[in-house]
Amino acid sequence: MTLDTLLKSSARSLYLSAKILPRKIRRAFYCGYLFCRAADSIADASLIEPAARLELIKKFPRAIDGSDDTFLNDLKNAVDQDTEAQAEKTLLENIHIYIKEYNNLAPARQKLVADVVRAVCGAMEWDLSFFPAEKSGLLKAVPNDSLTINYCDSMGGAPGIFWAKLLLDGRQDDAFINDAKNIGRALQITNILRDIAHDAAISRCYLPLTDLTAHDLMPQDLPDKKNYKKLRPVVYKWISWGLGNISRAPDFMAKIPRRQFGARAAAAWPILWSLDTFLLLAQSKNLLDKTQRVKIPRKTIYLTMLASPFFCCSNFVFRKIVENKIKKFPTLQS
Repeated sequence: MTLDTLLKSSARSLYLSAKILPRKIRRAFYCGYLFCRAADSIADASLIEPAARLELIKKFPRAIDGSDDTFLNDLKNAVDQDTEAQAEKTLLENIHIYIKEYNNLAPARQKLVADVVRAVCGAMEWDLSFFPAEKSGLLKAVPNDSLTINYCDSMGGAPGIFWAKLLLDGRQDDAFINDAKNIGRALQITNILRDIAHDAAISRCYLPLTDLTAHDLMPQDLPDKKNYKKLRPVVYKWISWGLGNISRAPDFMAKIPRRQFGARAAAAWPILWSLDTFLLLAQSKNLLDKTQRVKIPRKTIYLTMLASPFFCCSNFVFRKIVENKIKKFPTLQS
């Protein structure tokens, strides 16, 4: 089992982006993503009993740097060997491979990986402490906008910062890093909006309670898809917030040298796919219907890749594509 095969099996579209990264940063990116993906499997997948998840997430960052030598054994004992979640099980059974690769990274890149894993695990630790157990029959929402944004900062912004610092390779550019953070936030809010129905089924709502109550809703109303008309203005509000954050993408791209085609394509693809996802979210008839989860078509993925030479070689073309995609969103109203 290799990092390549593990990444390919867990995130095919991201794998396509990662494969064209400059070789010198590819391994660090693989490690960072796979560690975060494994942490997500610990926190959310059904192959570990809820009671064991919080302690494992607390230990996880220390296991990476070798300061906790009990983690791998504890994890092995916690994983349900008869689980049907084979992809998640494979990720967790092979954490020792990521740790070995991590130990071979340069110290500066080890620090970048460790920083993003700590941020993501911190958000997951909050998740597991704040929300009710998934089979409790209860449903709880994040209290306010600030906590929704803080969650996006940890789960999306921190990986964005990780990505930017890998590309900078030791150089400092605060504006570039901040733009990457904003793009990461936007990518995370697409995940939150796509997963409203799924999260409600496991007792969670990452949209603010203040938004729900302003539209005569409570968290307990979200499992009923008939309530989507009331929820739609809240969805539109957060799409608009996401678009505001991702609008920084052309400035971010302009700072990646045109000669670094692979890095530019790997940065551009998730941005463009996220914009496509925002449009599908805005057009969705009902995000509370678990059978209608938003997903961009494979055709869109491949067309974006085929068009890469045009927008990767011209900052002007990339900016126009982003601006035109954003223009597709009229003033979002209920």
